[in-house]
Amino acid sequence: MALVTSERASSSSFTHQPKNFDVFLSFRGEDTRHGFISHLYEALHLRGIHTFIDDKLPRGEKISVELLKIIENSTMLIIVFSENYASSTWCLDELAKIVECKKNGQLVRPVFYKVEPSELCKQNGKFGKALAKHEKNIKDYKKLQRWRNALQEATDMSGWHYKHSSSEFKFIQGIVEEISNSKLNRTPLYVARYPIGINHRVKIILSDIDSNDAHMIGIYGPAGIGKTTIAKAIFNRICDHFDGFCYLENFREKSGTNDGVIKLQEKLLLEILRDKNLKVGNKSRGINMIKERLFFMRILIVLDDVDKWVQIENFLGGCDWFAFGSKIIITTRDKHLVATPAKCFSMYEVKDLDQDEALELFSMHAFQSKKPKKDYLKLANQVIEYSKGLPLALVIIGADLCGRSKLEWKSAIDKYKRIPNKEIQKVLEISYEGLDEIEQNIFLDIACFFKGFRKKYVMDILDYCDLNPIYGIQKLIDKCLISVDQYDKLLMHDFLQQMGKDIVRRESPQLPGERSRLWCYEDVLDVVTKNTGLKKIRGIMICSPKSSKIQLEPKCLEKMKNLKFLIVSNVEICGDLEYLPNGLRVLDWSGSPLSSLPSNPHTKKLTILNIPKSRVIMYKLLKRIQCKSLTCMNFQSCQYIREVPDLSIASPNIKQLDLRECIKLVEVHDSNGCLDKLESWDLTGCVELQIIPSFIRMKSLKFLILYECKRVKRFPNIPEEMENLKFLSLAYTAIRVLPSSFGNLIGIERLDLGSYFYSCHLPSSIYKLKYLRKLVLHGRVQFPKDVEIGRQALCNSYGGFSKYGFVMLNFIKKLTSCFNLVEKCLLSRSENLNFQDGIMRFNGLNFLLIEDSKLLKKIPKLPESIRSVYVANCISLNSQSLTKLFLQFGRNLGVAPNMKCLAVKCNVLVDSHSHQIDYSSQLPLSKFFLIEEELRPTLDAYLIDFGERYNIIVPEKKIPKWFNHQSIESSISFWSVGFVLSTFSSMVTSDLSCSSRSFSV
Repeated sequence: MALVTSERASSSSFTHQPKNFDVFLSFRGEDTRHGFISHLYEALHLRGIHTFIDDKLPRGEKISVELLKIIENSTMLIIVFSENYASSTWCLDELAKIVECKKNGQLVRPVFYKVEPSELCKQNGKFGKALAKHEKNIKDYKKLQRWRNALQEATDMSGWHYKHSSSEFKFIQGIVEEISNSKLNRTPLYVARYPIGINHRVKIILSDIDSNDAHMIGIYGPAGIGKTTIAKAIFNRICDHFDGFCYLENFREKSGTNDGVIKLQEKLLLEILRDKNLKVGNKSRGINMIKERLFFMRILIVLDDVDKWVQIENFLGGCDWFAFGSKIIITTRDKHLVATPAKCFSMYEVKDLDQDEALELFSMHAFQSKKPKKDYLKLANQVIEYSKGLPLALVIIGADLCGRSKLEWKSAIDKYKRIPNKEIQKVLEISYEGLDEIEQNIFLDIACFFKGFRKKYVMDILDYCDLNPIYGIQKLIDKCLISVDQYDKLLMHDFLQQMGKDIVRRESPQLPGERSRLWCYEDVLDVVTKNTGLKKIRGIMICSPKSSKIQLEPKCLEKMKNLKFLIVSNVEICGDLEYLPNGLRVLDWSGSPLSSLPSNPHTKKLTILNIPKSRVIMYKLLKRIQCKSLTCMNFQSCQYIREVPDLSIASPNIKQLDLRECIKLVEVHDSNGCLDKLESWDLTGCVELQIIPSFIRMKSLKFLILYECKRVKRFPNIPEEMENLKFLSLAYTAIRVLPSSFGNLIGIERLDLGSYFYSCHLPSSIYKLKYLRKLVLHGRVQFPKDVEIGRQALCNSYGGFSKYGFVMLNFIKKLTSCFNLVEKCLLSRSENLNFQDGIMRFNGLNFLLIEDSKLLKKIPKLPESIRSVYVANCISLNSQSLTKLFLQFGRNLGVAPNMKCLAVKCNVLVDSHSHQIDYSSQLPLSKFFLIEEELRPTLDAYLIDFGERYNIIVPEKKIPKWFNHQSIESSISFWSVGFVLSTFSSMVTSDLSCSSRSFSV
């Protein structure tokens, strides 16, 4: 039975007591209640060990349900066997339950008080007599056998044996000391006042731990994101399943010295082995001691805040020696630390809180409720928007605003946006301080100037500033200080950006001209108009929030000897610049009024010249400055450029040349066909361009675009093989015949050809393009007839592509482009508007676009490789053909023809219900492609392979009735029956275009 002797335990009834106890004592009251048990309980109580004994339980022959629950909810179960213990059926029932709990993982320790363990095992002496007596009175054989088995199992357990000759006081102290030092006395780690969003993230990691044999788990993310909180919650949840465990916080800080490592090693040994006498001496000896003492144990170790692998090696000598089933959890700000395959990490990235989680966490700290007060809701949402889901910020700001008036809230929020909170910044700056000087410069440049810019562009700029960005930017990504989105743009959390800007501001709080970077328009205006800038300035961004004019001092940049880049946007500058600093590497000035640059010799280090929409005259510019270091020039939409002079003299190292939309450009100097370092040359929309180089010999060229150069009639000769050219666009030019040397473009992967004004004839060498994957045909393109390949003749049809010549072709785009033309153009093309079944011979074809084909009535059966079909402005196409197209997709995927809605790595497939198509209002699908291409990060996107996607896009004014889930709201709900929707399709109609579009998700 159990006995209550303490004031704490007896002050309330059993039903109101806590359910969880450290120790449950099972004992025979008449033997030990007023002696041994009362002394043991008191000693445990003095050590802060929550022990359960109770004499208020209702007495009866059967043990109560309440007591069974208490046994189950106790961490350690101690059985005190005394000479009359077995005479109580109550005690034997407790014993049987305790042995059952041991099998479920609970700790059980016996105390043999003035009895010999052999009496229990052999069941003789008083234990034997008590059991014999029970056999006479109890006819339940199974219960009797259960008691006997429990007594025998208890003798095999490790425990304590008290004999008459020893000191009872010392014996009790020994028990208490051992219990106190055991893992039973683990006080759970404090996790958080309001652990919002923690459980969900913990479950994800725990499920990964359960399903993964990796013994190292890396939890990474930026400062303040909740890594430590999650690690503590996991530790509390699973530590009892290990032979030993230890949580080491602030590991980075504490392991910074040899003494710190030694203290950590001693703490680890103490926490797991509970031996206070173990001393390490030095860290090398400590590593060996840890391996020798712990290698056979399943242990759990949490190392909180690690930033270098060497810290772990200095502490443990590595992590490859632990026993199977051990787990080492590491929290870090450095993704690279846990991403190295050789380290065998299971990785988990901690994400920002979502909108609902953020609002709840903030509300709990600001209002002590799950939701904000109604009249504070708008202000609360401003904080949520400002905090961007960072738990650290939500907690600190919530506590700061708690109990304050709305006026105080408004004032504080305005202040937060201008001046970062010191508590938040102190935590965030730890990551910044861990960077070297070059990495810090990269971080500050991105924070002050380049957040939201494309990664490649920024890397080029930083590279020309000698900052080694290939390594440096990846280091910032690994440190969770920046990220890169799907469009290759550099992103940074607003708090980190604010921190970076504040670091620069603190360089000179009152004098902006003495800071290293200037981006705030008011500060920049003050410096450049008053000529107060000093040599410390390395970067300036002159960007007005609204279009404005400013008057510059002609020599306002003269003192800025260290200026590396100058960025001007949305500002009309009056006056001429007479000086550019010697160290200037990047000039990015959209809409520059200058026709040239200052003729002083101080611009020879200029590497990026980005001056779109400017008044620059190219020959004049390059005549005044000889920039042999220039690698990138952007003259997009410069209306004063009429010719491109010889660049081989002025800028022989040019890699990127952007002349898009230079509508007055007429001639490109012939020598520019030999720029052997040029990689990208874009002449899109140069509608007056007529003269281009007569030949091209460019070993580095990857992209050449002459799209809509309507007056270009001749394509250059290609005297040598060019294996690096991947993308060539000749669409909508006046080129009618390609030279026979065209086949020397052996590396081409995407080729755009044709025009709706002219028929383009291709040479037989076109079939040498064995790497061609995407072929986009505009208007009429004439392939060579009767070309012999081996012994077979290649017929003049598209069906021969993949069979004979283009073995890698998986994309063909056909646009007849007649929709807005005169009638005769439409009629002259009418014979080609219906596809023949020969298209089945495109056995690698996966993308088909048909646009502006007025007389196209049906789409024939397509090859099984097809994945996407786009149809637009084909007003003669009947609904039956579309239905067959849907069904063919279903057959390719093995879908039953009568199934209404299905998702198996594809778009929704529909049945054959008839529908009417309204073509009264349409938007050319090509405009969708233009939008997509604007979002693409680099020219490499023209070669992108979208993988396993299935799409059908057709023009519709409204969503057809056979879409069985429809909504005009901002969301749609539906159930998935029988399978998991890994992808799905949607149709979206626009009020402006009334066109449809399908998305794979």
